[in-house]
Amino acid sequence: PRDSSTNNHMPAMESTRPFRRPLQQDEETDESSDDDEAQGSRRRMTFALLLGVLALVLLACFLILFGSSTKSGSGDEAEKVPVKLWETSQSGLDNRLKAQAQPPEFEADFAYDGPVVEIATKSVAAHPIDGFGGAFTDASALVFKNLSAQAKQQVLDLYFGKDGLGFTMGRVNINSCDFSTHNYAFAEVDGDLELEHFDESLAEAVDSGVVSLITAAQEMLQKQGRSLKLLATPWSPPAWMKTNGQMDHSGNPCLKDGVHQAWAKYFHKWISAMKSHGVNIWAITVQNEPENNATWEGCLMNATEESDFLGTYLGPIMKAKHPDVSIFVYDHNKDHVYNWTETVYSHPEASKYAAGVAYHWYSGDNFKDLQRIKKDYPHAKLLATEATWERWRWREGTSLASGDWSFGEGYAHDIIGDLNAGSIGWIDWNLLLDENGGPNHVNNVCDSVMMTNKTTGELFIHPQYYFLGHFSKFILPGSKLLESTVSKTSSYDGIYTYACKYVKPKMEDDGVHCRAYGVCSGIDGLQATSFERPDGLIVSVLLNCGDAAIEFKLRFGVKAFRTSIPPHSIQTYLFSRP
Repeated sequence: PRDSSTNNHMPAMESTRPFRRPLQQDEETDESSDDDEAQGSRRRMTFALLLGVLALVLLACFLILFGSSTKSGSGDEAEKVPVKLWETSQSGLDNRLKAQAQPPEFEADFAYDGPVVEIATKSVAAHPIDGFGGAFTDASALVFKNLSAQAKQQVLDLYFGKDGLGFTMGRVNINSCDFSTHNYAFAEVDGDLELEHFDESLAEAVDSGVVSLITAAQEMLQKQGRSLKLLATPWSPPAWMKTNGQMDHSGNPCLKDGVHQAWAKYFHKWISAMKSHGVNIWAITVQNEPENNATWEGCLMNATEESDFLGTYLGPIMKAKHPDVSIFVYDHNKDHVYNWTETVYSHPEASKYAAGVAYHWYSGDNFKDLQRIKKDYPHAKLLATEATWERWRWREGTSLASGDWSFGEGYAHDIIGDLNAGSIGWIDWNLLLDENGGPNHVNNVCDSVMMTNKTTGELFIHPQYYFLGHFSKFILPGSKLLESTVSKTSSYDGIYTYACKYVKPKMEDDGVHCRAYGVCSGIDGLQATSFERPDGLIVSVLLNCGDAAIEFKLRFGVKAFRTSIPPHSIQTYLFSRP
């Protein structure tokens, strides 16, 4: 309380009033009384502040003391990052994309003398993932068309359903390809440069069931709030546009003089016709396998010829008519992918229209060439557009029912290498084939993820399905690559090729010094790829193609866990950031 004895001009009771009497002009003012009141008020405020600070300090000490004691126990859940694990292993038929009951748990990082999978905590990827998928060929559509209603629904569910592979990409042929029953085009009138007789009904694609299969997949995805990104590719122009006068094989050059503008316009007409059937095209490639003078439909082009055609004819008409449709170049094997990229992106006109580079797997891994593209042309999108197992790769004793386990391993090996090199997606070849690996009008039959017996109608799921699912079910569209490095493991360092017998001098396909496409073995050691999904979860896929289990440590930031992967197995880990 204020000391009233210091005020000689006011009665003692005045000190208890809540206000001061106004001073008259002729009254003297004692400033000391005001100073005492202010000092008392400041002392009370200071005391209150000190009490508040003391309370905060005590609270902090309490939290530190009891929080640290709670976390010090090895079984505390607050210190652990939940991990989910799915596994596919050759060891048991019931272990296919199976959730594991006891996944590993993160803990503080620790010393480890063995293979270590190190996952970067921040993505530097230039492009997110667009998805995974397969090709809607005439062959796949015809086989699908002849299935029972129940089997049709099973195929759609397994590929595009919410509990299936989660495919969101596809590829479709413009005109016929080898996986058609015959040659066809949609403008067959010789010399029709204005394409006045273009078949806008797309009768061949409708009759084969291609259009209805695509729309069925689209509808299933739309119900889930997703969409299908469809890539369209020509194998051959109409025969009358080609120097050899037929769709199969190719002259060199492929296109006759004076038809380039008509061929570019053909793309536009076909895309518009597909749209009228309810099928939207996301992207195109200029030409399938432009270096391959195949026994089926083909059109030879070198990198300069394709660049000229894109820059002068195809690019301008696509920009004018379909500006939302991307254009990918090359669409052939990885052994020449860098050279083509270099040519296209140094071309003053073609470079304006090329969104990226597409490639196939038939020359072997060649992942380093993709890495060079990512480094030198970071704006170019990379897209794996075809992989399959041709009949000459089928091993004796492999059954239609079980397929070949190594085919699944080969797919996973290629997917990991492509994704780590920056691919925005991975598209398989035929979605579905018959028991003979067709139909195919030149008998270029292949294996497929799904095959069926035409007589019995039975559907067979091959190992590739489960290996693909470890990526497509978990690496969602929009995911971004996190660099994964694996230390203290082996890797293959020999020759990659289509077939070792074509190497000069001829080599044996021993898997050590030379290997054909799609091979994965124990030499490849522990392989990994990792992504951060749009929902913030981290997904990491690990592969072991060897005959022995591999124990390893997986580290993310300052957290890690120790676990193992069985022989001939693939695993997918899903977890939140520590």
